[in-house]
Amino acid sequence: MRSILSTGTVCGGLFFLTVVGLACTTEGTGGGVDPGGAAGECDPSAESGGGPAPSFPGSGMSGAGDPITAALDPGSCGAARLGVVVDGTTEVDCYYTNNDQTTPMAFVERVVEIAEGDELVHVRLTLNPAFVDNSYGETAIGWGGDADQDPGGPDPGGPGPGGGPKPKGHGGHTFKDLVGSDKAEFQITDGTGELVLDFYVDYVSVDDAKPSGYGSLGVLGGEGKMLVGDAGAIVAATTSIDRDLNACGYGAYTVDSPATDESYTPSDEAPNWDYRVVYDVWLRASAFGDAGFGDAVISYVHASPSKYPSDTVVVTPGPCPPTPCEDEDPPGGEGGEGGAAPGGDPGGDPGGEPTCRDQGGECQVNADCCSYSDYCLDGTCQPIEVPR
Repeated sequence: MRSILSTGTVCGGLFFLTVVGLACTTEGTGGGVDPGGAAGECDPSAESGGGPAPSFPGSGMSGAGDPITAALDPGSCGAARLGVVVDGTTEVDCYYTNNDQTTPMAFVERVVEIAEGDELVHVRLTLNPAFVDNSYGETAIGWGGDADQDPGGPDPGGPGPGGGPKPKGHGGHTFKDLVGSDKAEFQITDGTGELVLDFYVDYVSVDDAKPSGYGSLGVLGGEGKMLVGDAGAIVAATTSIDRDLNACGYGAYTVDSPATDESYTPSDEAPNWDYRVVYDVWLRASAFGDAGFGDAVISYVHASPSKYPSDTVVVTPGPCPPTPCEDEDPPGGEGGEGGAAPGGDPGGDPGGEPTCRDQGGECQVNADCCSYSDYCLDGTCQPIEVPR
């Protein structure tokens, strides 16, 4: 499941699985490097994944899209680090929907940091903009509004940020849709696999203490909540929209987001705006006792609304796709093998047995279930129930 994060550049910082791969190199120990080849070479036609963390488009110019280990200038509004990274502690998993086992819906990075003598575990969740993004109002991208009719940029095609399913029963995405409704659930285990912490991180809520009047309230306000464990184990939490509005100084964008196109080209007026939905949380390593930190996982992604048929989508962890080489098609996407475009038909044998099961059908793994919001429990496809 796990793979050590490469510290190299990932194809110029873009991750369009439906576009022919750009020339790229990887450095370090990323799974996309051929163990028998020279450092910096791509891994042609690798089938088993194990690559570095993908880089979804839309991170802006602040460096926010760099790997969790990046040594960004503390003055950068894209910086999200409390301490010094401990070498060799970085791990990343990609998460996939039932219907697409090749295009990541999200990825989770973990790394150990030392801050003022304390050992912290930094966990970051980044969602695919094809599911939800920080575009809203008249400038929303991929939400079925007017902004989608003339994006003013190249069409990425397939499951790109604007190419996912259109929204259900509404004509767009507003800033108020994000406020007080969106959250992410993290489940944290120790080295023995025992659940130590389970909590929601609030995405953005009214916060009079912030310059913009809005910000993430962490685990104790807004949609944030502790389900298992002590809130004292959580040192800090923040989100990309909090950094956009406050650290980056774009607090005026609470009606329409900075204008962009379907490729999320940085806006001239707000070049550091991060259009991706990202959650960062720091945990005290001491909370895991002698067993030590084990893992940080998610079982679903949620946004209300999302660009998908369901606002809550079950996801399953797996290796990240390897970095493609020059002139090689990345895995998955429209026309690729092994996965449907987001929102597409999961497929089946016409006239034969379906390749997935409806709710109530027999299953062995989540991918056996047709619905985005079903998971395999006790051998049966069942709807996921999000704790309140």
